[in-house]
Amino acid sequence: MAAINQENRPFVGIIALIVGLFVFSLQDVIIKLFSAEYSILQIVIVRSVIALGLIGIIVAVRLGRTGFRVYQPFKIIVKGILGFLSYLAYYLSLASLPLIDAVTITFTAPILVVIFSSILVGERVGLRRWLATLVGFVGVLIAVGFEGRVANIAIAFAFLAALTYALNSVMARYISSRDNPWTVTFYFTVAHSTGGVITYLIVLLTTAGLDSTHPSLAFLIRDWIQPDVTDLVIMCSLGVIATIGFFCLNKAYLSARAATVAPFEYSYILWAALFGYLIWGEAPTALTVIGLSILIGSNLFALRTEVKDAGTQA
Repeated sequence: MAAINQENRPFVGIIALIVGLFVFSLQDVIIKLFSAEYSILQIVIVRSVIALGLIGIIVAVRLGRTGFRVYQPFKIIVKGILGFLSYLAYYLSLASLPLIDAVTITFTAPILVVIFSSILVGERVGLRRWLATLVGFVGVLIAVGFEGRVANIAIAFAFLAALTYALNSVMARYISSRDNPWTVTFYFTVAHSTGGVITYLIVLLTTAGLDSTHPSLAFLIRDWIQPDVTDLVIMCSLGVIATIGFFCLNKAYLSARAATVAPFEYSYILWAALFGYLIWGEAPTALTVIGLSILIGSNLFALRTEVKDAGTQA
């Protein structure tokens, strides 16, 4: 049985997750705006090269040579591959589905995190935490709504994103606390970058000359184009966003139990609602306000429960 990282600092994990999701919400806005013009693989590779360089510099400055020493490379690589698949699937779904539908489907991930952390990792998930997670998910459903749509591959992409994200999150608990979060983030990004290059080569070899009218598939197989200076700068900024976001998410799940951190994945909805209003003029409805109130209340309850548990263990 693999050794489990027993570190449990709930406040650190929760704050890191919330900050990471805010940062990634900025990325979501940029990529959704780019999805009608550029290839997702072009965006992934440009972003990954910038992020890898930045993270490598940070590791070298902060930790020196020892910062590149990794104790569990295979587990970190698996985590990186799962993260890449989740990232790719989510944005392919976002190119075709309305944001509200894509978010609703992919936000089944926190439920899956709790389930997998119980089954695969053996973490004890108390009834109150189960209830907080489920109530939070109900709040999300109320907040974003869900309009049934004709089944298409984008829906499958959204579910794949949820599944791989949940597995990626739980995988962090198999990574020893001896591995510094920046080191984990560096090799996570290496795996992420490698996944992008391999996928690009596969697409290049198998879809040359093909075209698709489906927005998700077009986003995947579209030819690379030379961006103008402004777009190139924005695309490169995604590397900075990824550096901060990857570190925060890795830090979150390395610092606290997955079942503790997972309910706060729902905080992304707050940023989605805010940017949806500011950029696309999507004013929150009464149901959105009600759903977000339930969401926030369930998260506060989860935090109160975790603090009590941490105090008892101390």
